[in-house]
Amino acid sequence: MPQCSGRLVIRGTVCGIAQLGDEIFITSESSTSIFVFSFQGRENFRRCDDVGFRELASPPQDIAASEAFQKLFVADSGGRSVWQLGKSSWGYWRMEHRVVSKVEPVSLSMNAGRLLVVEKRRLNVFGVGASRPKVKSTSLPEDMEAVHALETSCDTFVVCGKVAGKPGIAEVNKRGLVVRGCDLEGFSQPCYLSPFDTVEADVLVADCATQQVVLLNSSLMEVVRVFLDKDHDRIFRPRRVVKSGFVLVGHCKSADDSHGTVSLYWPRMTILEPLPD
Repeated sequence: MPQCSGRLVIRGTVCGIAQLGDEIFITSESSTSIFVFSFQGRENFRRCDDVGFRELASPPQDIAASEAFQKLFVADSGGRSVWQLGKSSWGYWRMEHRVVSKVEPVSLSMNAGRLLVVEKRRLNVFGVGASRPKVKSTSLPEDMEAVHALETSCDTFVVCGKVAGKPGIAEVNKRGLVVRGCDLEGFSQPCYLSPFDTVEADVLVADCATQQVVLLNSSLMEVVRVFLDKDHDRIFRPRRVVKSGFVLVGHCKSADDSHGTVSLYWPRMTILEPLPD
């Protein structure tokens, strides 16, 4: 059975999770600031100063991190923008500039040096680090509505949300054509994806309604393992899952959604084990 070795509790529902080194960043629908925690060993976290900037028009819808460039990206749905944050010479996170505007971001994801900005009907990709990044957009099929997506190494996207009016997961190419769909039953509200293994291209799926985090194989045809569910670890409606060193699961602490929790797990082969000291 998977064991949780750390819980970070914040106010409101978790909207985004990112990790850079020993820092964990969390956004909530109740705050325009980014919560920051520094990991210092098993169940040992130091709460750092929150990160905020006045340009945000609404609480961050999602957050993503670039390990290669040491940057954070924040989805501002109210301002129809995505912002880039970097560390100053004094070690403080600060807003650098708007990387893309005139979008309605619902979520973000990273693939190496490329940021994917997910809109309900469109996927936008651009390279991180360019002074004027060229955005490449893919329109989704008329019967598809995205809540999250990943860019694959095969120049396709794995998209979760609604497919033909029903909750589902599908793979589309750069022209917006469906390559394959997930015919598996059991997904009621898939709301977030994370790459699990770059070699096997398996995908972690958080399903808010079934209260599960499952590992789906790269063909989208087989559930490799149910990692977490409400019976395993008292999770409530997982909304975010991110594998970046740890597996971080953002979910509700209680049934009333008043507090959000990010639980940390350590992946070992096909199981999740406690974090090391």
